[in-house]
Amino acid sequence: MKNNKTIILVMVMVVLLLSVSGCKNNSGQLSNNSSVPEQKQELDQQIGDITDPLEMERLWQEYLYDTITTIGNTPEFNAPSEIDPVNIAKYAWEKYTLEHGEDGLAIADEGGYLRLFPLDTVLEYAQRYFNLNSLDLSEVEDYYYDSQKSAFIFALGGRTSRPANTENNSWGMHLDKVTRNSDGSIKAVLVSYDTYRTRKVDSTMTYTLRQHDDGSLYFDKGKREWINNNLVVLTGDYEHFDKIVGFDGQMQELSMVGETEDRVILAYTPYAKGKNGSLMLMNPLTMEIEKALDLGNNFAYSDVKVAGEKVVVRLPNKIITVDKNLENLEETPIPIVIAEKVDPMSTTDEKGNPDVFFGGYDVSRDLTKYVFTDNIGVKLFNTSDNSEQLLSKTVPIEESSLIDNSYHFLPRFVAEDKKVITIMSGYENTMGYTLCDLEKDTVKTFDITAECSSTGNIHYDTGSLEVNTHIYDSKNQTSTPKSLYLDFMSGVVTEIELDNPGDTGYIRFPEYCYVGQEYASFITTVWDNSDNANNMSYINRLNLKTFKVEQNIASVKAAQTHILGVLEDGRIVFWYSLNPSESGICVTK
Repeated sequence: MKNNKTIILVMVMVVLLLSVSGCKNNSGQLSNNSSVPEQKQELDQQIGDITDPLEMERLWQEYLYDTITTIGNTPEFNAPSEIDPVNIAKYAWEKYTLEHGEDGLAIADEGGYLRLFPLDTVLEYAQRYFNLNSLDLSEVEDYYYDSQKSAFIFALGGRTSRPANTENNSWGMHLDKVTRNSDGSIKAVLVSYDTYRTRKVDSTMTYTLRQHDDGSLYFDKGKREWINNNLVVLTGDYEHFDKIVGFDGQMQELSMVGETEDRVILAYTPYAKGKNGSLMLMNPLTMEIEKALDLGNNFAYSDVKVAGEKVVVRLPNKIITVDKNLENLEETPIPIVIAEKVDPMSTTDEKGNPDVFFGGYDVSRDLTKYVFTDNIGVKLFNTSDNSEQLLSKTVPIEESSLIDNSYHFLPRFVAEDKKVITIMSGYENTMGYTLCDLEKDTVKTFDITAECSSTGNIHYDTGSLEVNTHIYDSKNQTSTPKSLYLDFMSGVVTEIELDNPGDTGYIRFPEYCYVGQEYASFITTVWDNSDNANNMSYINRLNLKTFKVEQNIASVKAAQTHILGVLEDGRIVFWYSLNPSESGICVTK
């Protein structure tokens, strides 16, 4: 009997010891070093909100912080396979370099700034964090992925620090709420502040993470939701529309190229390599797409122009033409002399100068003349007799240690095909326009360009407008902002006086200005460096015949504003976007 009592006492002590041991391990943490049964037991016991700061910080560091600049750029996915594979690879890159550094990766470029990140390594992390064993790379751009080496290409210089969830970071994003569901999945909500000063939440990103068999987590779903804080304020005489009916793409991928019978001709040029571009007819009174023509090719907005009664699309191997009603499509091969230069095998020296250069081409309205640029200069090719004429030579740069030459770039026929204009390349900038008169056989240069100036932005062959461009005075070594209009037909530059030029000294993007047939429009801005909600954009109009300026026709507060186009009667079509919940498109009256 005594022995039986002793056995019972020992068993009780063992049970008590095991219970104490279990309590010590039950910390509420999802430790990767814990055994699977312990992790599953923890998950079963902790359904509901997770408020432990240590646990939230662990989830932030292990899973969520690296989403900000990677998979967070995919606004919504209902399965990991829907995430942009480049964003998955970038997430894997962040994890790999955190664990192993960058030194062991092969160099991808001559300068040593890029590294090859093997696909096999990406897939290891894709399986761990996304439960994926493969990635669809069919639409990944060449600059991100080297198919011959089966490796992604990423730049050095990753994040040097990993701020805690409670610390400020460069993106204003933080983990706000974590919930554990009964099925073991985790719902994590990240909030994005517009600024740390105001701490207005402008969007949330919600992720659902599920468990692997070993208890670790992987991303299963994600969705960004934008919050309307009613920050945008519009003033002026305009008609407002929520969107263009019949258009579901990104507004940044849409440009106006002309007009026909009270309809606007638009070019939709998606950035994604696998998507086709298209031409559209839009009614500006209803802001509705009435007709769309898929051209079966991907092209840039600078490849499209209206030439007389035709719309011309320049492709690497052919020209597509349609009439202004988007009918009677025809294809014309480009001359061999140009086709051979379109995609040359080229290398660069230590300065980045190419040994073979091609700067684009254009075609005349009657499709009989072509203009193109190469290493030698800008040339005119006549299909009637296959003759070739050098219009202007490449300009050598003798006093620069950075570049050897300034090349003619993006040639365009202007002034009813009587002239050709090019923009001159520079080191991280442009070096002015060159205007070649085909009738007089003369060449004029204009040093009036800014960082984003480009002949690729020419929609009509009337002229080019530079607003608040800093003109350098070498004699006094000063720089003064001026607004200048170059008339293609006369070759005369006119200074445009602005009563309210707004802020200057920043890079102006192409969508801040549009030169039409009779009028031009441009945006001036006033920035609030302490609160973006107070930023102002003003819509202005310029009469190209009288050079009369009408300022502040309309204004937009808080949102980025872009000019889509200017109609022949002077109406301006512009759109704005703070975020998808505060955006719209307008036409002035």
